[in-house]
Amino acid sequence: MLNLRRSIFITFISTNISTIIQFGVTVILSRLLTPSEVGIFSVTAVLISIISVFRDFGVSSYLQQERNLTPEKARSAFGLLLTTSWLLAGFTYFSRGYIASYYNQPGIAEILTVLCISFTLVPFAAYFFAILNRNLQAGKQAYVNVFSSIAYAITCITLANLGFSYMALAWANVANISVCILIYLFIRPKEFSFVPKFSGWMVPIKFGSGAIAGNLLTNINLAIPDLVLGKISDMHSVGLYSRANGLVGIFQQVAGPTITYNTIPFLSKNHHDNVPLAPILSKATSYLTGVAWPAFIVTVIFAEEIIRFLYGAQWIAAAPIAGLIALQTMVRFGYSLNQSALLAIGRPYLSVFPSGASILARIGIVIAFGANDLMTFAIALCVADIATVVVPAFLMSKYMGFTLRHSIGAHWPSILLGFGCIVVTLLLKLIIPANWSDLLKLILVAVVLIPTWFTLMISIRHPLCQELPSILHKFFPVSFANKLINYINPAH
Repeated sequence: MLNLRRSIFITFISTNISTIIQFGVTVILSRLLTPSEVGIFSVTAVLISIISVFRDFGVSSYLQQERNLTPEKARSAFGLLLTTSWLLAGFTYFSRGYIASYYNQPGIAEILTVLCISFTLVPFAAYFFAILNRNLQAGKQAYVNVFSSIAYAITCITLANLGFSYMALAWANVANISVCILIYLFIRPKEFSFVPKFSGWMVPIKFGSGAIAGNLLTNINLAIPDLVLGKISDMHSVGLYSRANGLVGIFQQVAGPTITYNTIPFLSKNHHDNVPLAPILSKATSYLTGVAWPAFIVTVIFAEEIIRFLYGAQWIAAAPIAGLIALQTMVRFGYSLNQSALLAIGRPYLSVFPSGASILARIGIVIAFGANDLMTFAIALCVADIATVVVPAFLMSKYMGFTLRHSIGAHWPSILLGFGCIVVTLLLKLIIPANWSDLLKLILVAVVLIPTWFTLMISIRHPLCQELPSILHKFFPVSFANKLINYINPAH
């Protein structure tokens, strides 16, 4: 547990430095690129994410959860990863023209040409990322995260300023991966080499064939907004939805890498040791919703101010879309560990069910709503995502013991916390003068809501309070931290 806490802390700090860098890039690019330019890259990126499922073939997850991973097994997995990646790089390169013509966007072919370079490089980075992740070596991974993000930012902003348009994003991706590999050369575990082995693939293939279906459907589900909007509407709408989705995803960018980096190896170890997972998942769910829901609430209520301040007036049409995406994300967030947990317990094939149900519901409701405009399309996706949350809830109950009782118990403290935050945020929305600048409004919201959240957390004894001692001891001298802890919670 001590190693896990340390890994979580280091991962949180390093990934958030990277997130701040990338967020700064997004804010700058929002003033250099139009929604249509962002939309063209967004469609291409989601197409690549779908192809990447076959590239990875579940190898990264296999390396993290394999109980007895030897250097020979790792080399075999790397050989499989390298082969699938390079074959798909060739496939993508030769099919790029057909994909571009389907959307009538020549720029897609240009982006795919550059991203094929990334495809040939990614297996080297993915291999050692999985090895470091397995061993919870977050300190080493922190160097990779930070320096690769800096390389991405410098490349992206420089090329965008030089007029490279959406191609700046493509070349920045190549720079990011190249720096990752360069650092991994120096920090990799010495017993694991870059020499692949082209035999002994049966075990990783068996695991990967189970993981690939779930990962594929997950990526298709995430790609629906871009791929469908790009066809039924235009790249401008794709750009607006992508920016709204990116805004809501800020919290997931902040917490997501920390969660995914540690979830699979930690749950996998406990599963192999026959430790019940339900209490672990209950605590994690309370933590996630307790921190995330207030952020989503602010996003729903102050979406327009946030969009206009961060990205500029040309993106203001994305504000109501961001509110809908935040709402559906709130409902599903308590079950966001489902896929990682299924991988950890060796049942990756079960992840096809929540993703498959979501895809069918999204497409079905989009058709039923006759969604041919951005707003109706966003409402249809919101309804579909809320309706299908029962599927991951059922899987976590059946295979991990995270029953309805556990779920209610895990969510209830965050419901109370969220309700208090809703009341305070709505009051702020009503009383703050409309003629105030967006920056001033958002500063006031933060100044009021952060202490409100903290006070509510202490008052209702939210499970997050259990982490206060370890957090305070990291930032304050022991004697002072203990006084704070006793003042906040005398019963501690």
